[in-house]
Amino acid sequence: MEKDMNAKPSENGTEQCKAQLIEEMALSEQERHSFTKTEFWIEDEPRAVYQRALQALNDGQVPYILSGAFAIHHYTGIYRETKDLDLFFEPENVVAAARVLKEAGFRVHVEQPHWVAKATMGEYFVDMIYGIGNGLGLIDADWFRNSHPAILADQAVKVAPPEEMIWHRLFISERHRNDMADTIHLIYRLGGKLDWERLVARTGDHWPLLLCNLLQFRYIYPGFADYVPDDVLKSLLDRAEQRVGLKGNRDKVTRGTLMSLFSFQVDVKDWGFQDLRMEAITRTMQDPRIGRLIQDPVWEK
Repeated sequence: MEKDMNAKPSENGTEQCKAQLIEEMALSEQERHSFTKTEFWIEDEPRAVYQRALQALNDGQVPYILSGAFAIHHYTGIYRETKDLDLFFEPENVVAAARVLKEAGFRVHVEQPHWVAKATMGEYFVDMIYGIGNGLGLIDADWFRNSHPAILADQAVKVAPPEEMIWHRLFISERHRNDMADTIHLIYRLGGKLDWERLVARTGDHWPLLLCNLLQFRYIYPGFADYVPDDVLKSLLDRAEQRVGLKGNRDKVTRGTLMSLFSFQVDVKDWGFQDLRMEAITRTMQDPRIGRLIQDPVWEK
């Protein structure tokens, strides 16, 4: 059954309480955007923009999947205010998406060529995401194969699979944005019913990040420890134990920039560490699909 993501919340004073709390806490602009709630309602203006974008893509039969704040709400019921719509595409379909969105009245441009373009209409925009910001990969068929149906702005959509969403969020660990809570909430609200084998395989050599999040889950929700299967946790802990006692070789390599572009710049610029993020981005830019994508004349400057 498709899940309707447009149900209007009841009047229960939540917004008034939130406004009072924000005032009392003197939250920054970034913190206000990160404030979570379980009520979900898209105002008329952004809803019309998102509906136009989704309908254009649906009518044009361009494959995409929904991610971002709306996908988190789909699985968890948690909503954060946003002015953008995150849509994921395989790289070979991005130009087709840009063309139909441009015909629908959007301005389209490449934002960061290794992973994202934007379609804007007024103050609202659609992120056309085709890769991972740190350069570790491009959106592939598994995102689509394991997606789930839903409805947003009266349009049929497919929502990114939770396993891929968790993997993606393992690497978002900036001082101003950390997606650990999304991972924890996804596991809890899905009752641990994930394709754990696929998630571990997707994580690959970056499994220590997954292990950290799973341990955090058990710390945060001790009464629901079984939502993380014992065999999954034990397997990852066994890998970690095998590394106990290993001596470092003092190679100046940092994986920090894969998680935070800003916090670990000092490692690269001042301390002489090898930047794995930039190396990953360079490899991604060598993919011929990216070359064809960014060179297409559809894009505006």
